[in-house]
Amino acid sequence: MQNYDQLGKVFHEFRRNRNISLKQVADDTVSVSQISRFERGESDITLTRFLRMLENMHVEMGEFLDTVRGYDEPETIRFMSQLTPLEYQRDTDGFLRLFREQKEKYEKCPSVYQYHLNMILAQSFICKCDDTVPFPKEYLDEVTDYLFSVDEWKIYELILIGNLYLFMDIPLLHRMGQEIVEKHAENGANTKLILIVLLNIWETCLHRGELAVAAWYRDSIRPLLADETRLYERNLYHFLSGLQHFKSGETELGAEEMRQAIQIYEWLDCRNLARNYRADRKKYAT
Repeated sequence: MQNYDQLGKVFHEFRRNRNISLKQVADDTVSVSQISRFERGESDITLTRFLRMLENMHVEMGEFLDTVRGYDEPETIRFMSQLTPLEYQRDTDGFLRLFREQKEKYEKCPSVYQYHLNMILAQSFICKCDDTVPFPKEYLDEVTDYLFSVDEWKIYELILIGNLYLFMDIPLLHRMGQEIVEKHAENGANTKLILIVLLNIWETCLHRGELAVAAWYRDSIRPLLADETRLYERNLYHFLSGLQHFKSGETELGAEEMRQAIQIYEWLDCRNLARNYRADRKKYAT
């Protein structure tokens, strides 16, 4: 295990990438100043307080340790930390810059395959921001070969799937989803990220009219939602359950479930989410 200055650095990256303030992490067991000093590498922190800090950020210990072990290199963190802000801004030029940067690094150091994967990941964001740009099939083939060549899917592998799923056909997508569920049953790690990926796959199956495959995700995701603090994931599950019912012929039940989920987002003042799912309901529940 790395020393506490490295742990603090990784913790800071988690907090910054999730737009969580120091005050939101602090409570009666750990103060803002203690967290700040830990992040700067100026002091250690007790295990009890550290576990509470992770809990307050809704980060699992397994997810954090995966990051520390194999995902904590400054270059990787720097690359990944740029993706979310660029996606919010739909900054195609920014993703193109990242693509060229990673391509250049891979050409200079072809032994570091992660540069090539980073390049493919940047391309996926370009295609999502501009749907007139096709995603190269050879990239999808390369990522598929990579994923099924590694024994364990950690955070990076899940992020790859979570951003390339839109470009996969249903048989490949379902194969990925089944593998995610099987691997999670073996190690129980990264539940939050796994939930998001599986919910996205379920939603994609529904949008493409693959109701039998979609039903498999409805049943497989449900046991992962035992933690009642996963409010976003639980409400999205409720919305997708409604869409599943609607498309399966139970139109009144499905429409009511979707309406309830949208209402919850509105009550929580999540206006963008409410607007997006209202548009989704109008588009697909017809």
